[in-house]
Amino acid sequence: MGVYLRHSIKRKDGKTHTYWRLVRSVRRGKKVVQETVANLGELDAQGRAKAKQLLREMTGRTEQRELFEDVVAGPETVAVRLDRVRLERGRTFGDVWLGWTLWRALRLDELCQEVMPEGRESVPWSTMAAILVVARLCEPSSELHIAEDWYRRTALEDMLGAPAEVVNDDRLYRALDELLPTRSGSSSTSASASASSSRSTTTFCSTT
Repeated sequence: MGVYLRHSIKRKDGKTHTYWRLVRSVRRGKKVVQETVANLGELDAQGRAKAKQLLREMTGRTEQRELFEDVVAGPETVAVRLDRVRLERGRTFGDVWLGWTLWRALRLDELCQEVMPEGRESVPWSTMAAILVVARLCEPSSELHIAEDWYRRTALEDMLGAPAEVVNDDRLYRALDELLPTRSGSSSTSASASASSSRSTTTFCSTT
């Protein structure tokens, strides 16, 4: 029980009067309310000292810091039934994060942006291509399964910024159509990047 002083200020006949009352905090249901213990009237320093002494006699405590301060109610506690706690929409992260990391490490994101520049589509084709490739790496399945099940169970939505609502089988099929004309150009570009990576690895090994 927190007990402290409350004061109210009233003006009468051009004079200001401060009236004190001793209150306590009481919990009623989910709320903490204040109950008046005693009306103390106007108190000077000596009067407040007597009020403090009254408090010690009432509570048996030698000191109470909050006597002249407002009491801030502590955080409410809530009982939780662990047997009724359940996980909803759990999403996988590790495998898709690895796939997305490899996609960028091979600079395939840059390649797709180059061969499939952005147009008026709401989701860039390069992003849809990444979804198709990461899905093939993590859980090979049909485009329909990717759209209606797999993508919603992964953290790719947060990584790529593509909401699950816009990743549908129609858009995935259209992404394949966009990829098809770029096969020859992207193959030569990928081969060049692979050769460059191989040379860098050879040089590194020779140096070490």
